[in-house]
Amino acid sequence: MLLVETYIAESPGKGKGLFSKNFIPKGTTIWEFVEEFDIKVHKDKYKLLSQIQKDFIDTYFWKQDDYLYSSCDHSVFQNHSFTPNSIHDGKGGMMAAKDIYPNEEITTDYSEFDDDFELYKNILT
Repeated sequence: MLLVETYIAESPGKGKGLFSKNFIPKGTTIWEFVEEFDIKVHKDKYKLLSQIQKDFIDTYFWKQDDYLYSSCDHSVFQNHSFTPNSIHDGKGGMMAAKDIYPNEEITTDYSEFDDDFELYKNILT
């Protein structure tokens, strides 16, 4: 769940992106997984879903170990960057890697938390 105010807007060359409404100081936790708000699906349940559901999951979820995860807020629009301004905090959340200014796009490096990132790396570079 996002812990900072954001909005969705066009991101040049990337479609939609996640942008900060306010100044976010370096080190601020900007997102954390919240049970019963965010989504966690075991890989065995994924196998039972329809193709339409799998297509959605393949687009908006990330994989860690035996689970697929997604946020139920605007953070699903956070785009990948190899020079991100938010990073994994080591506790399952995301924090500002540097000061993030109002109207700045909030980006992250998908390879920090998505076990399947290598499958998509060529598309993003």
